[in-house]
Amino acid sequence: MIKKTATKAVPERSKTELRTELLLDRLLDAATKFFMEKGFDATSMGEIAKQAHASTETFYRHFPTKEELFQRVLLRRSELIKVEATSVLLSHEPPEKALAAFGEKVLALLLAPEAMSLHRVLIMEKGRFPEVAKAFHAQGPSRVHAALAQYLDEQVDKGRLRKMNTDAGARQLFDLIVPEFMMGVNIRNRPTPSKAEIRQRVKEAIDCFLHGYGSNR
Repeated sequence: MIKKTATKAVPERSKTELRTELLLDRLLDAATKFFMEKGFDATSMGEIAKQAHASTETFYRHFPTKEELFQRVLLRRSELIKVEATSVLLSHEPPEKALAAFGEKVLALLLAPEAMSLHRVLIMEKGRFPEVAKAFHAQGPSRVHAALAQYLDEQVDKGRLRKMNTDAGARQLFDLIVPEFMMGVNIRNRPTPSKAEIRQRVKEAIDCFLHGYGSNR
């Protein structure tokens, strides 16, 4: 006779918790919009509360300072980038497929208008709020880098890639994919590349990477 193992029931969230979650989403969406459009200094907490249909008392209860709100907006964005970018790094997928999907996903996320605007605000304010910049990097880019290095480790173990320092390999792959487009849009005011241009750039980067690290097997 096969014993059935009991599974723990996941407690349902209360209506109050759901309402609070929806309120926080509205506040963060409104804050993201104003930070993107106006920057940090010109953004008003009152404007954000009004846009989110919340009282200022409720707003300040969740976000006592604008600095805390700014950090929460950036961390939410970095978490989104981390989750979406790493979702395609599936161990069973061969490097040519998984790394191409990763590269296209990363560029699409980083070059999105919202991401570009928030990145510019972060660059402008990082001297004033260095801890916010550190938290953003730890929450997003560092975790994406770690997930990519882990995927490369798994592919080395499977014999699909040559033995390498996967931490360095992850950094090299990222450098092959990202900087050219980011500098073009941010510094040289070039238009955002099309999907076809992103796909071609990523293909060139992956071909170069696999030429150096691809397995001979």
